[in-house]
Amino acid sequence: MKIHSKFRTLFLIRINILFVIFDFFCLSNFFGSFRTEDYTVILASVFFLALSIFFHINKLSSVNEITVSEKGIERTTLASSKVEFIPFSSVLKVQTERIQGSYSRAGQISTGYFESKLYLENGEELLISPDHFENYQELIIAIREKVLNKIENFV
Repeated sequence: MKIHSKFRTLFLIRINILFVIFDFFCLSNFFGSFRTEDYTVILASVFFLALSIFFHINKLSSVNEITVSEKGIERTTLASSKVEFIPFSSVLKVQTERIQGSYSRAGQISTGYFESKLYLENGEELLISPDHFENYQELIIAIREKVLNKIENFV
């Protein structure tokens, strides 16, 4: 049985919206500058567009898709489609942390939420958050079940 992570639509929009708006602004300045033949605006637009694309790819390289299988976790990087397999034997612990809610002058906006971190043998941490995945509960339950089985079989 494999459980594939499902990205929240708002998470993907939040990642991409600022880059799209900034890129649109750069492109509109780029094409608008041909009428005035202002080459400094053209160069600045090209430079900022290239910089924006670089940071967008950098941001997308930190976004991972997760697949939980019987043997371990497959982490697929969204930007490069690089697949990394993490066996359950290399997961030291699963720690759940509470993220405090937001407040404003009018009162509490949200009550907060829980997110989980997987601590691995090589010192890495893998963050699994309901802010990123629609099926967060299903993923965490499957991972905890497998990690607890590993610990029980070890003892």
